[in-house]
Amino acid sequence: MKPPASVLDLGCGVGRLANDLVQRGFTVTGVDESRSMLKHLNPDVEAIESRIDQLRLDRRFDIVVLASHFVNIADPAEAQSFLTAIADHVLPGGAVFVEHYDRMLSDTAAKVGEVHVEFRVLEVRGNEFDGRVTYALDDRFWPQAFTARLLDDEALRAALTEAGLRFRSRLSSSWLVAEPDLAGATNV
Repeated sequence: MKPPASVLDLGCGVGRLANDLVQRGFTVTGVDESRSMLKHLNPDVEAIESRIDQLRLDRRFDIVVLASHFVNIADPAEAQSFLTAIADHVLPGGAVFVEHYDRMLSDTAAKVGEVHVEFRVLEVRGNEFDGRVTYALDDRFWPQAFTARLLDDEALRAALTEAGLRFRSRLSSSWLVAEPDLAGATNV
């Protein structure tokens, strides 16, 4: 899809993806529960303060993005609620982009646009790990601790199906594209 397609960026934080997308001409709505992070969004991004699992907008989007560790959160019911929120907000024929962990990650640091992102693995227990990601922008820092579980393709596809979504393709080892499953969905 091309601009000016509508994009819903779930867990957008300070806008590492949303700000770039709006500059490319997309119509972007960013959702995050952190008011202080939302303040750093480009003024052309519609900012909504909400938990992802509590989001109830009366509209749908051409594209929905769920980056970071959200689908890997240790509580399977909470992770499923994030995928359900996606299904509730993507247009029929729309695209869903989901970032996930399918293998143990090593410590990394990178710059995404203006945002410096540092990821650290703190402890590993089987297919779960405790981690910390710190987002830095200018002189502000947002450290976030989390517990995540690794998802293989089979588990991820099952979770997508349960939410009314269907796997379409892989962009990389950590990004996939899905779409509404119009044949099996009850929420479209």
